[in-house]
Amino acid sequence: MYGTLDINQMRFKGLTANQHEIMITEPSDSTSPSESLDVRALLDARLDAPLADEEFRFLELQGLIAEIEEAPARRRSRVAALAKAVQTVKTLRRAQGKEERQKSPKAGRLAIDDRDRRFALSRLLAIEAERDPEVCGFRERYLGGKPLEWARIEEWIGATAAADGEHSQYVEIALPADSSLRVPVEGPRIESEALLRDVHVEATVKVKFVSYGLPGKDRVQVVPVRAGGVLDELRRLSEKLARSYRWTADQATVFVLAGVTPYMVGVRIETVVGSAHPAASTVCLEIDPIVSPLEVQKAYSQIRQKMLEGIYRPLTEKHLKLAVFAAERRPPAKWAEVMAAWNEAHPEYGYEKETVFARDATAAQNRLLRPRLDADALL
Repeated sequence: MYGTLDINQMRFKGLTANQHEIMITEPSDSTSPSESLDVRALLDARLDAPLADEEFRFLELQGLIAEIEEAPARRRSRVAALAKAVQTVKTLRRAQGKEERQKSPKAGRLAIDDRDRRFALSRLLAIEAERDPEVCGFRERYLGGKPLEWARIEEWIGATAAADGEHSQYVEIALPADSSLRVPVEGPRIESEALLRDVHVEATVKVKFVSYGLPGKDRVQVVPVRAGGVLDELRRLSEKLARSYRWTADQATVFVLAGVTPYMVGVRIETVVGSAHPAASTVCLEIDPIVSPLEVQKAYSQIRQKMLEGIYRPLTEKHLKLAVFAAERRPPAKWAEVMAAWNEAHPEYGYEKETVFARDATAAQNRLLRPRLDADALL
């Protein structure tokens, strides 16, 4: 039951990952704070699955919904309040043994324009993949030897999931000292005298998913799979094709089931925005070697402009030194003691007032550790 979990006694840390891909269809306007704030929509956009009514009511009882509504739009206080509510929901779901996964990324684009080099490259790779024995074998066994219509794959996946049965749960275990691991053709096998209850389990319960895109929807759809089932076979095949051809897993699934050609993007962007430590946020670019430096620069410039709130001004050499100098001494030293040591070490940047010194040092640390990153712009 939700009421048995004391959220107030727990601390939350974590990263919210957002993957950015060119979409199957043109993107619709992204959800963002407005005059009439839709808190539930903002939270749903940050979670892998929409809020259940019971979860929303729990957040109301904890005062987290009111905290979000009272925070000023597009300010850090709202971002922090949203992050706190999201972590609360994730903790509730983990307590129920539910899989916690990243928010669904945007689905990979499928090739529909035959006018450029990337379409030609996309088609050549898809034609090669069409001849893959595993792809041909899967279609023969489960699709009657030919691909489905793209719009029908969700129906097929739903029916197959029902036929496969309840999805499997995965955990990471430490093998007992007297156990052995064999790797026959059909897959790894463990031989051990230890009882299952005595095996040490690491981390939390995981679930594996097959992912796919649908016409008119820009987000990846996911369905949990049963180990050894048809959808698990599809998942493994899609992941193999994704590694071989640099597709996304959802593109590969659509290709296997519907024969639609995955589009090879020139620059693929992935962002990881840290809520606890914004300075540890990253932007990863996966680049086709043929792409021009100007195209790479344009792609990075666009995502950087979306991430940064306002104009970013780098700190001066003085303030960089000041941030580190103060952090190394406080606490336990008092601000007056730190200022005296600073003036002795850096007379060219000397301070007379303790309050001004403390203000500048704290501001420099905050600008370094907590840059203004607009998480809403990346959803």
